[in-house]
Amino acid sequence: MRLKDVFVRMLSERGIETISTNIERILESDDVIQMMAVWIANGKANVCRGHKGVAFDLNGNRIDAQAQAFVGSCEDAMLTREELLREAENEFFPYIVIDCSFYDRHIEKEKRKLLLQISQTLGVVRKFMWDEKLIVTALDCGIGVYYPSTAEFIKEKGIKDIILLDPFGEEVFEGQKAECYIIGGIVDKVGNKTGWTSKLGNMLKKDGIEFRSMRILLRGDIIGVPDRLNTIAEIILRVVLDGEDVESAIRRVQSRLVARWRLRKELPKLTVRIDVKERPFRVVRKSDFGKFDWLNIKREDFYEVCSELGYIVLDDEALEEIVKSAEWDERKGRFVIDV
Repeated sequence: MRLKDVFVRMLSERGIETISTNIERILESDDVIQMMAVWIANGKANVCRGHKGVAFDLNGNRIDAQAQAFVGSCEDAMLTREELLREAENEFFPYIVIDCSFYDRHIEKEKRKLLLQISQTLGVVRKFMWDEKLIVTALDCGIGVYYPSTAEFIKEKGIKDIILLDPFGEEVFEGQKAECYIIGGIVDKVGNKTGWTSKLGNMLKKDGIEFRSMRILLRGDIIGVPDRLNTIAEIILRVVLDGEDVESAIRRVQSRLVARWRLRKELPKLTVRIDVKERPFRVVRKSDFGKFDWLNIKREDFYEVCSELGYIVLDDEALEEIVKSAEWDERKGRFVIDV
């Protein structure tokens, strides 16, 4: 469930089946109904009587008609922020916390990347919930809701059920729900920050905060799991709010660059080793591309990674003919052709 589902339900209960707005930021959104709900939840608008701007049905389809209500400013509101949030409290909408305790230990380029990813995470949160569900701690960057520390936020809100997303987490995230998901505000461009999220966990323990530490895996490995803050947040929210399985959620947000990282690890498992006059070759079947429909790759990625690794790609029939003419060397674990 997303915030828009609560919003639509409340509109329907009030007999409203069409809604309009003239707010450009809402009209520019890919999900107009969700953005209307966010605008109201953020206290920037109400649902008002009458029509203004562009009209939509409650599925977000644009219609050529006068709407029954509009999202904007008015004195006699039909639906307010307070009413929407009161109803939303009855549903599951977790907090996403980005802990930036190590911000000052980043180089300038990493700091810029971190701020960009925090901003993009707000965009992700708005797809599902509203701004107040994004908490940024230890860094007052003007995005989301700021708290001096994650422990202070947790204690103030009385949160008991907490999951820390850590690539070295003790458990595997499979869709477990929690009141709060903590993501380390860490960008590693110089390769010296391995284990820093675990250090955040140690800091929470010292502050008396109990939590579950979980890692996100793709078919048993962290390689191929996007590590940008916004993509981690979107994986979590797609799984716990939309009901997607973890693998599907990863594939929805996985960049081709990250997918290629995983492809580089998987391809060696599929190669056929052939020695031609004592010169070793590793060959991949062209049809093996079809085995990676769980990665966000195109055929060109498949060929380029094979080339990078020095592998030869052959039609299945051609490889079978080569294998038929070769001898299997048990000691070397490969086919051998002496001619």
